[in-house]
Amino acid sequence: MKKALALMLALVWILALGGCVTGGSGETLPPETGGGTQKEDTGKPVDTAVPDTTPEDTAPPDTQTEDTAPELPVLAGFGPVAEAVGQAAAGSWTFVNTADAAKQLSDGAAGAAILSVGEAARVYNEADGAVAVAALLTSGGWVIAEQGETIRDIFSLAGKTVYVPAGAAEAAAVFGYIAEEYGFEMGSTLKLEESQDARSRTPALLPGDLYGNSTQRAAIDLLAEWKDVTGQSLWPGLCLAVRKDAEGAEALAGAAKKALEGIKGTPGTEPAYMTGAEPLREGLRSYLSLLYRLDPKIIGGYIPDDGFYTLQNT
Repeated sequence: MKKALALMLALVWILALGGCVTGGSGETLPPETGGGTQKEDTGKPVDTAVPDTTPEDTAPPDTQTEDTAPELPVLAGFGPVAEAVGQAAAGSWTFVNTADAAKQLSDGAAGAAILSVGEAARVYNEADGAVAVAALLTSGGWVIAEQGETIRDIFSLAGKTVYVPAGAAEAAAVFGYIAEEYGFEMGSTLKLEESQDARSRTPALLPGDLYGNSTQRAAIDLLAEWKDVTGQSLWPGLCLAVRKDAEGAEALAGAAKKALEGIKGTPGTEPAYMTGAEPLREGLRSYLSLLYRLDPKIIGGYIPDDGFYTLQNT
């Protein structure tokens, strides 16, 4: 009896143990692989594909902009002739209206400048031949101006002081030369005095356009006086000076020629367009020699060599 009871208890224990190993349906359960709650088996196939979380367009944003237009070279100058050349060259050159045009050309801040011939020669010498004259633009350019009607001719200046604007040493030297040819003794019978406000004083040595000062009148045309005392029709005035490494110098000279049409009628000034190394050398060398005799500092200490008339470095 006891053996039968023991066998029955063992059978029950074995059946109970088997229930822990198998499910109620007799199917074996898969091992647990995570801490999540087990989902009910619906009998449908499980989609095991990894979801695509990549954005539709993962390419970096296009940060490129349209090509920036190349920076235009600078043309520096001051006064109506320079402004006219700047307008004629618009689109190819950027015009900067400045009284420091010579310095900007020498420093390389400008590729071209409208300068007096003496200024261009000085820059050539000071910049070790890095610039050249591309074209002569004008003849003359200076007058004796006054407020009133007392000055009739150059002899009316006897005993007077003529005021000269700052930076006009070349014009002052040539005027002094003209006056001496008429018999004046500079510093005695006629004096020159530099003045920051020369344009508002009388009499004054001023550009033919009088800086736009409507209270002054051009009393003496110094180009006419130059012709009388020298017998020469050309008094080299403004020129187009360029750096030899600048591009487009010939085209700029062509634009300058068109611009000269606007200076007709300016007192003491005539168009005198001239290009080419040989014509420029012939037209300017005697004038530069005169400036050297009057004051070597005006042209930088010595007369420029032939490189002054050559556009391209060799």
